Amino acid sequence: MGRPDERLLAPAPGGADHVDYLDGWRGLSILGVLQGHFLWLPGLDGGSFGVSMFFVLSGLLMANILFVKRQPLPVFYRRRASRILPAFMLFVAVVFAASWTWGQRFTAAEFWSTLFFLRTYYPASGIWGTGMPIGHLWSLNVEEHCYLLMSLLALVPLLRGREGLWLLAIGFGCIATGFVYVRIGAAAPRWGALGTEVAGAALFVSAGYRLSCDGLRRHVPPWLPVVTLLTAFVLAQRGPWWSQALLPLLLAFSVNHLGESGAWFQRLLSARLLRRLGLWSFSLYLWQQPFFQLKSTLPGGALAGLGAACCVALLSFYLVEKPARDWLNRRWRSDRAR
Repeated sequence: MGRPDERLLAPAPGGADHVDYLDGWRGLSILGVLQGHFLWLPGLDGGSFGVSMFFVLSGLLMANILFVKRQPLPVFYRRRASRILPAFMLFVAVVFAASWTWGQRFTAAEFWSTLFFLRTYYPASGIWGTGMPIGHLWSLNVEEHCYLLMSLLALVPLLRGREGLWLLAIGFGCIATGFVYVRIGAAAPRWGALGTEVAGAALFVSAGYRLSCDGLRRHVPPWLPVVTLLTAFVLAQRGPWWSQALLPLLLAFSVNHLGESGAWFQRLLSARLLRRLGLWSFSLYLWQQPFFQLKSTLPGGALAGLGAACCVALLSFYLVEKPARDWLNRRWRSDRAR
């Protein structure tokens, strides 16, 4: 049986450590998104499944940072900002500038709501059907909303030591909300399952389970996290509509117990290519969308779109995302040292 990874379990202060197989999980997640958008295969769609994998990993990591390591909130916010904002702001600026250049008009409210992670809800035009390649940002909006709520929970002294139960309760509330939306059909809000009140289930369940599962680790056989991952994948492709409620639970179990999975599976996730894809995943996530929407008009079709998306994403990572993050983190560390 695998041994829990102490880099995840130790309540040490400071930044999050890199764990190779978690980087590989992130790489597998973005690979699913790219397959769903550019490499169509009969009966196989890894796009939404890849997003769910991202969500449960984020829940695990944020629970570890906020409630296990107890990272101070100013540090937490600065690190989230340095990780996300430089590449995201560049993407939004380029998309809106290009849209304006090509004569596609938009309102100030549409621009600002996109920039502040609110476009899923506001304005009424929504995030889809705008003609702009911003529809994928719904999932980034979900992540940012969940980060904010989890950080606020960390401020409540009465919840100290009980955050796991609260996070699980919120996660199951999100699942219940999804069932309500399906039940009421057309009367549901226009954003439906893309709203944080539904899609946040994967993050909250994974975070809550992370804080509640330590006593279970020695009882988890090494094959079980692999089986739950494969079961979730099959249900995502062919399961009935109600089986979607199981996906957050299965994936949360899998990602939280990777430390107990077989050494062969950890080595597989730690493969160099998957870890590299995990490193580049945010820039790939941002920049694949314009080429996904344009793929039918490009010479070479979907494969050309995939190649172009990867090239632009690598430029974004090495010229913007990584240097900006490193510079901001150095700057903020030096400011704290004064």
